[in-house]
Amino acid sequence: MSRIIVLFTGVIGIFALSAVVWGVPDDAAKPDPQADASYVGVKTCRKCHMRQYRTWKKMKHAKAWSALPAKYQALDQKDEKGRACVSCHVTGYGDADRGGFADPTKSEKLLNVQCEACHGPGSKHVEAGKKLQAEKRKHYNPGEEHFITKKTAACANCHNPHVKHSKYKAAE
Repeated sequence: MSRIIVLFTGVIGIFALSAVVWGVPDDAAKPDPQADASYVGVKTCRKCHMRQYRTWKKMKHAKAWSALPAKYQALDQKDEKGRACVSCHVTGYGDADRGGFADPTKSEKLLNVQCEACHGPGSKHVEAGKKLQAEKRKHYNPGEEHFITKKTAACANCHNPHVKHSKYKAAE
């Protein structure tokens, strides 16, 4: 039994030493690959991702703007925590510098919760897709798409169990 413990401890020690010697990659030190990306809107995404677009069209996210009562569509309408109600019903709210939602007339292509609400601005992804098709996969870096779209979604930013939407519906 003691041999197994010694062997197990030795294996753990080797892994720990290798992490120190080779270093653990620091994601914080990497530049943001989306730093200069901009929002393109769902109509651009559907050109290549039709299956995902069709699925999205059946979801409540595709109707998020129209589900928001008109009186809460104003940018100055806030919830009890001071957040704009529209922020959860559009794409790219608070990111106007990169072409995100500014207001319903200027940002019509970003109404509703679209692809880029979770994946981030898609202009670099579109560029990579065009490059991929133009070069017929000859010089394509297969890992590139991971560097031009976000891999995780921050669902809890909008789907917060502490916000009582029924309170707003009742006030209509």
